[in-house]
Amino acid sequence: MGESREIVTRRDERRQRTFERLLQAARELFSEHGFDRTTIDDIAAAARVSRGTFFNYFDSKDAVLAALHMVHMNKLPGIIDDLLARDLTTAERIHSLFDDVVEAAVTLEHYFRATTRELDRDLATPAVSAARTERFIVAFGRILEAGVARGEVRLDYPLRFLSQMVTAVYVTTIRYWRQNTVTDMEVEFERAATFISEAIRPR
Repeated sequence: MGESREIVTRRDERRQRTFERLLQAARELFSEHGFDRTTIDDIAAAARVSRGTFFNYFDSKDAVLAALHMVHMNKLPGIIDDLLARDLTTAERIHSLFDDVVEAAVTLEHYFRATTRELDRDLATPAVSAARTERFIVAFGRILEAGVARGEVRLDYPLRFLSQMVTAVYVTTIRYWRQNTVTDMEVEFERAATFISEAIRPR
């Protein structure tokens, strides 16, 4: 019985390693060539697996993209933890989150454009969109809640409403960048962070 469990565990570990190799291969290819210029065969070859093996894990290239986006979403609580552990004002924490977006877009533009594509796809899938949006609302809500204790966040609106507004500005600013309507990303994101910081400040 113990030997059977050990075999299952080893098989699960192999599957997890293959899954991670596929994600890493896609991450590198999307970074270098972009999403549209990367094929499933490219990802399989870079991960050193067959095309058939690829389809054991993902049913499409879009599914790989969704998995990569989820990896980043899963990191969000840890990012918020780190910000809350530092002696920063609420405004500084908000600016830090926007600065991280700018840095990712500048240093890994192709990859960031690929993964943020999921934000646009969310518009066509309300159930998925609602779940992902909720994660942003919760994350920003934690920052605002900490700010309430410091007297840095207004109390004339419900905290959740303020978090929804912060999320709306954050996601919309990224979407505008993806649509190539932002001419100076650093200026635009700094402006958005400043707007949010002023909007949540106590009156």
